[in-house]
Amino acid sequence: MAYLSLYRRHRPLAFTEMTGQEHITRTLSNALGSGRLAHAYLFCGPRGTGKTTVAKILARAVNCEKYPAPEPCGMCPPCENIAAGASMDVIEMDAASNRGIDEIRELRERTRYASAESRFKVYIIDEAHMLTTEACNAFLKTLEEPPQNVIFILATTDPSRLPATIVSRCQRFDFHLLTVDQIQQRIEQILEQESRRSDQEAVKLMARLADGSLRDALGILEQCSSYSEEHISAEHVRIVTGATMTETIEALVKAAVENDPDSGLEIIEQVVYSGRDLQLLVRDLTFVFSRLLLQKDRDNGLKLVHGHGFENLLSKYRGKMSRDLLMEAVELLHEVAHELRHARFPQFILEVSFIRLLRVLHNRPKTADLEARDQLDKQEPEKAVSAASTDERAEADKLVDPEPAGVKGANDEAGSSISEASTIAGRDEDEELSPESDLFARLKEDWPRIIQEIKKKQKSTAAWLEPARLEDLRGRLVCLRYPPEYTIHQLRIMENTHRKLVEEVLSAFCRIPINIKADFDESDAETETGENDEGKETVHTENYPDSPPEPDQQDHSSSAKQSQKEEGTGSAGGKNNKQKTPPSAEEAMQMFGGELINPD
Repeated sequence: MAYLSLYRRHRPLAFTEMTGQEHITRTLSNALGSGRLAHAYLFCGPRGTGKTTVAKILARAVNCEKYPAPEPCGMCPPCENIAAGASMDVIEMDAASNRGIDEIRELRERTRYASAESRFKVYIIDEAHMLTTEACNAFLKTLEEPPQNVIFILATTDPSRLPATIVSRCQRFDFHLLTVDQIQQRIEQILEQESRRSDQEAVKLMARLADGSLRDALGILEQCSSYSEEHISAEHVRIVTGATMTETIEALVKAAVENDPDSGLEIIEQVVYSGRDLQLLVRDLTFVFSRLLLQKDRDNGLKLVHGHGFENLLSKYRGKMSRDLLMEAVELLHEVAHELRHARFPQFILEVSFIRLLRVLHNRPKTADLEARDQLDKQEPEKAVSAASTDERAEADKLVDPEPAGVKGANDEAGSSISEASTIAGRDEDEELSPESDLFARLKEDWPRIIQEIKKKQKSTAAWLEPARLEDLRGRLVCLRYPPEYTIHQLRIMENTHRKLVEEVLSAFCRIPINIKADFDESDAETETGENDEGKETVHTENYPDSPPEPDQQDHSSSAKQSQKEEGTGSAGGKNNKQKTPPSAEEAMQMFGGELINPD
């Protein structure tokens, strides 16, 4: 007889032999015992969880000579023939390779014929989600009202791809992933039946690497049995599967916690060149940091159900890092796992990710953020000088002689409201000029991280926000300032979609409702305009004679110039009418010392 794989040799033949899925086996056993069978069943669930096994047990049970009974007897000819795959009345069909409308038409024709030797004709359609839309539509009527003594069993790993019209015509059963304990117990049973020896750590490792699939676990066990004929150890399992040793992961976690990039990068290089599975490495790191989030409750004695071999590592570092940093580390590792799937140079991805992990765990800003802080530090002396000059002006104001007593007394009652308003306005102005509160300081310090958080939610919003400068915090209003060349960014960030997202992230950071206001800095544009105006005045002044007027005539000329300025400023033309009007005849005579000879 040809060699059979472990999962085929040890396939359960009764519902009581099934590992897990009690909610399904119990329901089907009760239905078989009472003879209440459906004409169509839909088995959904991940790979290796027992869908095909349960379908074959159900096919034997409905054709067993002892039917109705909760279990097939396994001794009668129908049970033996179906178990051996020799029955003509149990047809297994792979929908992945027979997915067209022609195959479904042929199946529909075959259902019209009576069964050859069994009570029911059972059609097991595996990978049912691969059927085309036309095939599903052609199958609807037959599935809803099949001929007498015909049962359909559809198995799929992706029920969302099946039309609702198909799902609604079947009794649906959802298979769950198996737990590590369930897989471990089944592996131990098979090892005993096969007379093989294995370490307990190796069994746990195989159960963990199976990802809830018993068939995958038996596949790993079969590989390890071929690798080591006598005894299966944990190191054998790691060699076969590419899993990283627990000691290596512990050293990598230690390097990350202690901020040791040299050791961390060296460990990553060893893992890469030793041929280990990098996806498994990132998955183990994600498991460790996610389980470090769970705090042990000493009063209730709450402990982790599974440490998967990392119990010592978790007990050593639990409570050493804040929960916020750990959550960011888990998110980072999740992103790295996605990047590794499409990476051409996985070593570089891991090294850069380890550096990012160090920054996250130790809350260290990027180089660009450090440069921004240096610029802010350079601006601090200028702020100190301006503050000192403000204090000097305040001291000078105190030395000025106040109003006369009579005038002050007369104005006290009338000016009380004005003084109160000015006090409030002065307080508000001081608050605006002194934004170095704790909250504002935290906002400035974490501004790059806030932009990164917005970028995770919506990249376009972060792009419109990046040129902005955090200017002020006025109560619950965050003021942003854009350079003049980023006017379009200022307009876009104030649109409802982008503004609400920024306010949502800032509110979560500050733990109070936050609104934003964005303006663009016009100081540069005003300075440039003023320089151009001064240049224009200089040009027009050069058109006058270079010789200054006489002393007694200087007052007249200055008054004439002042009147001309006032006329040019008050005109409707604005800046374009600032040109000086030519002097009158009398002003010209005064300027050049002439006299009028003949007025006619």
